[in-house]
Amino acid sequence: MKAIGEGVEHATTGISKLVTSISEAVRSGDGTRGKRAIFRKSVRDARRLFGDDVLSDEEEHALAWEYVRTVNGFENLNAVGRMAEDACRAGSVDVSGVDRLQPDWWDTFEEGASHAYDMDVQNMWAQLLSGEIDSPGSFSKRALRALMDMSADDARLFRYLCSWSVEWRTDGHDWRPIPLLSTEMDAIDDDTIWSNGPWIRRLAPLEHANLTSQANGDMYAGAANPGAPLYVRYRPQGKPVVITLEPTGRRLPRFGSGYAFTTVGTELSSLCELGYADGLDDLIAIYAEEGDYKIVRHGDGTPDGTD
Repeated sequence: MKAIGEGVEHATTGISKLVTSISEAVRSGDGTRGKRAIFRKSVRDARRLFGDDVLSDEEEHALAWEYVRTVNGFENLNAVGRMAEDACRAGSVDVSGVDRLQPDWWDTFEEGASHAYDMDVQNMWAQLLSGEIDSPGSFSKRALRALMDMSADDARLFRYLCSWSVEWRTDGHDWRPIPLLSTEMDAIDDDTIWSNGPWIRRLAPLEHANLTSQANGDMYAGAANPGAPLYVRYRPQGKPVVITLEPTGRRLPRFGSGYAFTTVGTELSSLCELGYADGLDDLIAIYAEEGDYKIVRHGDGTPDGTD
């Protein structure tokens, strides 16, 4: 994180606090010197306040507990910082853009990232920081709080849903992500197994976290000009593909499963890879037919007026 540290020498207090702590950890190898400095300062502060001989066992335990929490948070921030540096480098992000971020945003970020223990969740925090540095305002504090509350299992479920999600748009509009749910099921020993996509009942934790919603699904129905083509983008085998859907004219067309990302879910979906699940081609074809669309063209996702 040294490069970022050098780029923010005149940053605000909140920014400097985070970047400096990460930079010191990187320079000290495993962060041991930083940990010891934190502990020594805590002891000095306690003795200055209470005297050398007046700390009870409970107070010493509280001090030790706070030290452990501080060290754990320090290590988590260090891990996120290293990942963010890699993400900035991979995306050719100008890290000097960190100067434009607001201190209150940084405070929320620091609180959340310091509690990220799962590596996949840490990576989401790193991608979020890289994206915010590149384009300030991309991630609201509501999105940060949602990610802060996300467990490792929730994060895996969210990424799974994103793998079955595509992006769609009409002429003159931006791409918007939409999840596609299973349309088929197999019954095995009285257990219902949904075979060609996510099962809505399995996604309840994401609804409880305000990342997805069934009520918002209608926003995708009839949003396009009924006679206009609909473009759908996804990434089979990691390569972007754009397909063009045209309405058949038999009835009002619609595309989607009546299930949607919320505003916060849409923000966080940009941290995940979209549209790479095996079988997504078939599921898109099913939804196109059910929505009174026909697939008329496949593209490779390169700039040609449809991406």
